[in-house]
Amino acid sequence: MTTTDAGPRLDGPSPHAGAAPSARHARARRWSVAWPLAGLLLGYPVWWAMGIAPLVWTFFAIPMCVQMYRRRPIRLPPMFWIWGLFLALVAISAVMINAKAPGTIPVNSGGGNYIAYGLRLLNYLSVTVVMVYIGNLTEAELPRMRLIRWLGIVFVVTVIGGLAGTVFPHFGYDSPIKRFVPATLQGIDFVQQFTHIATAQVQATLGFPRPSAPFEYANAWGNNYSMLLVWFVIGWLLYASNRRRLAALAIGAVSVIPLVYSQNRGVWLGLALGVLYVAVRLALMRRFGVLLAMGLAVAVAGVLVVATPLQQVVTNRLGASHNSNDLRGSLSVTALSVGAHSPIIGYGSTRSTIGSNKSLTIGKSPGCPKCGNRVIGSTGQLWLLLVAQGYVGALLYLLFLFQGVVRYWRDNSAVGIGGTLVLLLGLYYSLLYTSVVSPLAITLMGLSLLWRNDDARRALRAAQDAATPAAGQDRWSPALGAAGAGSSP
Repeated sequence: MTTTDAGPRLDGPSPHAGAAPSARHARARRWSVAWPLAGLLLGYPVWWAMGIAPLVWTFFAIPMCVQMYRRRPIRLPPMFWIWGLFLALVAISAVMINAKAPGTIPVNSGGGNYIAYGLRLLNYLSVTVVMVYIGNLTEAELPRMRLIRWLGIVFVVTVIGGLAGTVFPHFGYDSPIKRFVPATLQGIDFVQQFTHIATAQVQATLGFPRPSAPFEYANAWGNNYSMLLVWFVIGWLLYASNRRRLAALAIGAVSVIPLVYSQNRGVWLGLALGVLYVAVRLALMRRFGVLLAMGLAVAVAGVLVVATPLQQVVTNRLGASHNSNDLRGSLSVTALSVGAHSPIIGYGSTRSTIGSNKSLTIGKSPGCPKCGNRVIGSTGQLWLLLVAQGYVGALLYLLFLFQGVVRYWRDNSAVGIGGTLVLLLGLYYSLLYTSVVSPLAITLMGLSLLWRNDDARRALRAAQDAATPAAGQDRWSPALGAAGAGSSP
């Protein structure tokens, strides 16, 4: 391990390389160019409080598109054709929205289905724009470390929102946008994420409220928490002043409270798998000092859970898993069956079961609005894609994320390890949580950072090759090979 003025780094130059933080003009230029991304991320709690958080990605994608159009040609990430085919399939699947899938209840032919589909398509396109936009900014316009710290700030906001949902779980209010939504649509679950703002989801069967702020659902909170944690550790611990590190340690310790109260078993397992992944990568690199520090952090978090009332929350959640597992398993099997009937383009959107996982005769009624007719595709991104875009759409989606892991696997920098971990978490969470808006955006931002980091590594190797005298040291000598193998964070 080597060190810089920003702290320890893993195999590579400082992430501040290429930037000119001391130059006011350069700093002003970075803000003038990257302002849409800054407004999107740093203003996220405001957008959530206004009830427009799911739409704000589209709003800020517009000026991003304008900027990229003016600076043509536009660069695309490697293997983008896979993602392009996926987006095309999402668009084509609109023709199936009103088609009846075997074994499901008939589709309501009203406009609500098209509104939900249109918003989902816009979100897919918007997060794609964000990914491409980040990749087209230069290091002078938006240093990688600046973006990483912005994501760290979003993590801090996530922790604050989680604490608010834990302490004030019943706090909520109607958003300003509700007055513009027709009364006939306000009862739809999908629409309520815009019309009613709440700090937590209260589910009586679990015994404790589940914090969700500043996101729409508790599952989205946990999903985003775990991926943003990666960038928080890099930007606020690995590359930080001592003061920032102390603040990060305090924030990390406090974040355990909403993490436990979120009762996201999938996130708990995801964090464990993430720690294992990073531990293996560090061990292979012989970074035993960093590995020891990570082990101590995990041990402290474990003590906070075991030695406090948080243990009871974990015990209760694990004890209440039976019904949830049965429902998830039933809906997953149904999604596989529905997708098999339209494997090429799917059905455009979700479908609902006939009855419940217990009996075909159990369905929604005025006396029991929550009974039966479960939404097929609501228990994970993979299952949503199988129903909405078929087997082909699901394959394209997963393949694009997986190729990013394979392509950047050999990047041993902090960004390389962190970015591939984010992609792996995105693949894992596709089994458990839908990730159409913010979780997918955070995943694709991780891919953008890997893409930018790879460009920096290539530029570093080219500069080193150019600096090597033609008749001098061989370019594959141990000294230059060691330097060239390093990667920029």
